[in-house]
Amino acid sequence: MTLSVENLSKKFPANDFYSLQDVELTVKKGEIVGLIGKNGAGKSTFLKLIAKALRPTTGKIEYNGVDINKKENVLEDFGIMIETVFYPELTVLENMVFYLELHDKNEYRDNIQKTLELVGLWQARKRKPGDFSFGMKQRMALALALVTEPEFLLLDEPFVGLDPIGVGNLIGILKKWSKTREISMMISSHQLGELEELCNRYVYIENGRLKESIAHQTNNVLLIHLTKETKTLSFLESPEVKLLPGNILELTAKDSIDLNRIFAELGEKNLIKAIEVKENKLKDYFKN
Repeated sequence: MTLSVENLSKKFPANDFYSLQDVELTVKKGEIVGLIGKNGAGKSTFLKLIAKALRPTTGKIEYNGVDINKKENVLEDFGIMIETVFYPELTVLENMVFYLELHDKNEYRDNIQKTLELVGLWQARKRKPGDFSFGMKQRMALALALVTEPEFLLLDEPFVGLDPIGVGNLIGILKKWSKTREISMMISSHQLGELEELCNRYVYIENGRLKESIAHQTNNVLLIHLTKETKTLSFLESPEVKLLPGNILELTAKDSIDLNRIFAELGEKNLIKAIEVKENKLKDYFKN
C-alpha cells in the first residue's frame, strides 16, 4: 500500500456543508487512478488535502504508513500539479533551476531539458511565464511536477495546453514510469479519452462523496443481442459470460474463453441479432 485515505472530510468555516465527506481510498504502488466528477464535486479539494495545501476537518491520510499531517517531509517524493505556481519574474529555465535548488534536488538538473521538451516549453525556456496563456502556464506547472521523477504524482488537468503529440508523449512517459519504476499517480481531468488510455481505475466523486470506483476494462467485452430469450446455452456457466436483461449476452474476451465455440452455437441456433463492443463510457457519469 502506498497511499491510504480514511474517513476524510473537509468543511470550510464559511460553509454550512461539507466540500468533501467520508472519503475512503487506497492507491497501491504503481497504480494510476483517474479522478472524475463534475465541476465543484470536490476533486480539487481532495487533491489539496493529499498535498497538505489544506488540513482535513476529520479523517487522516497516510503515505507508506505515516500520517502526512503528523510528520514533516512525508511528501518529499511527490510531484504535485494542482495550481500554477511559479515566479513570474524568472524565466522558464530559471524557474526550473530555482525549484531544484529550493528542494535541495540539484542532482536532477540534467532532467530540465528533456522535461521542458516533453511539455513543449524548451523553445520558450528564456521567456518569463507571467504573460503565458493559461495552457502554457499549465505546462510550466507540469514540468515542475515531473522534473524530479517523483515516486507519487498528483496531477490536476495535466493535458490542458498540450497538443495531440504532447499528450501522446506525456501518456507514454507516465505509462513507462508506472511500469518500470512503479510510480503511483492520481490524475484529475475532464479529458476522459486520455484518462481511459492511461489509468488502471477511476474514482467518481459527486457532491463531495466518493460514489463509485470503476475498474479499467483491460479485455474487450462483447455484447451480443439475441433474437429471442434462451437459458439453455452450454456456455452460460462460464464466469466470462453473463446473461443480461433484454436478451443480451455479455462476453469478456479472455484467452480462457472459446469464442469460436460460442459463436458456432449461437449461429447454429440463429440467435445472433447484433454484436457491439462495450466501452467504459466514462462520459455517462456527466449526463444531467
